[in-house]
Amino acid sequence: MTKVFFYHNVENRLQAACDLIVKSFAQGKTFTILVSDPEREKFVDRMLWVRPQLSFLPHCRADAANAAETPVLLTRDATLPHLHTDRLLNLDDDAPESFARFQNLIEIVSQSGDDRASARQRSRVYKGQGCEIRFFDMRPSE
Repeated sequence: MTKVFFYHNVENRLQAACDLIVKSFAQGKTFTILVSDPEREKFVDRMLWVRPQLSFLPHCRADAANAAETPVLLTRDATLPHLHTDRLLNLDDDAPESFARFQNLIEIVSQSGDDRASARQRSRVYKGQGCEIRFFDMRPSE
């Protein structure tokens, strides 16, 4: 059964997603990133080229020739057969139809009302499928 992790109350959803990917990559973890919006995809791709500073995080689109050897894949289609299935980072506003094939599903939720509303809807979908869900409040400590 897929384990779902919601990281909520982040200031910037895409920036927080990139930070999480960098940290996880340093621990040797692989990721598939579902991002259907072309502008979001461009932002994430750019950030992974420059983060961490003075380095490069190996990533490519899932349809690239070297996808099988690349630890971080960007895709608009989570049903592709050759994706990394350890971790799916969902940067779409809806729950992926094929999320059950992944061991872990990660959701990043900003403080925006629209983002929080769509995250609540995704949470209901995952609960309805019997997934174990964990929530992590990422609000900065004061």
